[in-house]
Amino acid sequence: MEKSHLFPLSESTQSPSTWGDTITPQVTGRSYSRPKRLREPWRHSVSKQTSETVSHTIREFKPVRQRRRLFVEGILQWLITLVLSGLLAACLAGFGRLLWMTVAQIKAFNALIVLLSVFLGNNLSSSLREYALMLRWRMLAAKYRPLDEFDLIIHCDSLRKVMKLFWIARTRDRLWFYLNKTQWLCALWLGVNVLVQVLVALLGLTYNLTTSKVPAEKFGQVSVANLTLIRDIWGAENPTFDAQLGSANSYGIQGQDYSFVNATPPGQGTVPRYGTLGTPTIYANEDWTQMTYVFQDLNIWNPDLSLISHRNITTTATCESLEVLEGGNGTDSYITYLDRNGERNTLDVVRVGPGATTYVGVLNSTCGPRCTQVMALQSANGGTIPRPSFYRCENTISIVHSIERYLYDGQTADTFQMPDTEARIIAGAIGWTGFNYTPGDLYQYSRYAPESWWSPDSPADVGVIARRVMEFSIEAVAAIDSNGPRLTVSGWYPVPAQVVQVQWRWSAAILGSIPAIQLVALICVIAWGNSAIIRDGSCLSTARLLRPVVERLGNRGCLLTGQEIAEELAHAKVRYGWREPVSDLTFRNEIDPHIVRHVDILDESEGLGDQGAMPPGLYDGIESDDEHLDGDETTRLLHRQRRRRRRSM
Repeated sequence: MEKSHLFPLSESTQSPSTWGDTITPQVTGRSYSRPKRLREPWRHSVSKQTSETVSHTIREFKPVRQRRRLFVEGILQWLITLVLSGLLAACLAGFGRLLWMTVAQIKAFNALIVLLSVFLGNNLSSSLREYALMLRWRMLAAKYRPLDEFDLIIHCDSLRKVMKLFWIARTRDRLWFYLNKTQWLCALWLGVNVLVQVLVALLGLTYNLTTSKVPAEKFGQVSVANLTLIRDIWGAENPTFDAQLGSANSYGIQGQDYSFVNATPPGQGTVPRYGTLGTPTIYANEDWTQMTYVFQDLNIWNPDLSLISHRNITTTATCESLEVLEGGNGTDSYITYLDRNGERNTLDVVRVGPGATTYVGVLNSTCGPRCTQVMALQSANGGTIPRPSFYRCENTISIVHSIERYLYDGQTADTFQMPDTEARIIAGAIGWTGFNYTPGDLYQYSRYAPESWWSPDSPADVGVIARRVMEFSIEAVAAIDSNGPRLTVSGWYPVPAQVVQVQWRWSAAILGSIPAIQLVALICVIAWGNSAIIRDGSCLSTARLLRPVVERLGNRGCLLTGQEIAEELAHAKVRYGWREPVSDLTFRNEIDPHIVRHVDILDESEGLGDQGAMPPGLYDGIESDDEHLDGDETTRLLHRQRRRRRRSM
């Protein structure tokens, strides 16, 4: 028979006094103190009732206490994961609410997301490693295994070892795709580790930094509309008064396709807004009796980037209907109307046409410094417009508001203001032609094609005519801002800004799944692994446990690798378990508090079979007074102990 030093025992181990009610510690001249009760699951201390009578090396295993410690150890790591997931959600929510982000905020956001993701990934990895170290003792106690497989399970906190174990533990007499329980457990553990790390990585795909609809602002040179002259940018630098009248009418025509919104103008608070180049927007009040335009400031290096400023201008028009007594049929330019005082007046409208509306600009208006009188004749056409109608309107252009925000570097309000003369020109833009048909005439006449916006194909009223006069003048202002001459001044100009866009459906799912998966893994580890005694993972503790295995090599093999030792002892199959104390008693209660069991590495040749869960109670190693037993004597002692154990049962 081959000599074995796997379980060296002496005759002293058979003595009941060795494993009886009282075990006297060895006298070594060194004092021992009971270890502190810490949170680590492997800290198995001795109960108070037996602490004065047992050896200092004996520990008491209580599954309930170990389960509680496993839960405390795991729940603390789970709470860290929960906090980190919450911080990530808070970071995404906080920065996602910003309408635009500065460079510093972008850097802070990226730094926080990266740091929190790294901390979360590390915490998950360390937690799963701890779970594996807890679970390995239950796996080692499950069945007898070859030493190479046994060694890989001890190091199962390494995923590389788990993958190697997946291959080593395969059932060799079955097809390659058949997976045994160990392989299924390896695959499950690898899947959990990969899943949580992939989820952390996928979190970066649930949000993105994109260009904000709200720009950032930077102080420097900015391009603003030049309102001091109404001129075509392709025309003369210093146009005459008549030329300005014609340009005002041209700008009004350009702006007829601009957008009108029945809402409050944006960008007038503390939040800047982008403008929309090419399609400026005009804002009207609820009853369309007042219209406002907000000027856009351009980045001089990138004119396509605009910023809706705080400067705005408003137009207001009122009209009255005058009774037409004669004319107005679209062929005769003379009409006779009754004014507000009941007096008859005759006016040569000059340019008329059936169904056409002709607007008459009054050059000598007296309604105010920024007001112009405009008259309108809607000629009859004998069909959709059965009778002519005549109106007299007063249209006022306000000053440019909120200029005080832009008075930097000695700039004056005149730089941004529209003078009174230009305001009066804009107010009557719908009626200007830029020249007089009759020298010295104080009126200019502008006829618009029938069925056009400015010449409706239905009977008009004072509200329709007032809105058309206001629309034309405010559109002329918008066209000047969009296509007219500009000035370069000091101020805040727009620069591209970024904003965080979060896909909360996916972000919330990931941030909620990570703690849930970790909690499920913790519960499974505690439920399945608590039936075995969880040991300390230190090298000294593991070396003490594996001593019976490596003693088979005797004095040889100090530099052998773990794989080489497994090859040397290839015939051995071992598992983690316990031994009952050797005694001549006929019966012993399994939960007797005075029984001290031996935690050991069991060899398959002992024939102990499946022991099941480790019972609660006291545990220690077998004490021996004789360190020089040879293999044959050890084997004989083992057989003798088994026979006595069978008789006692």
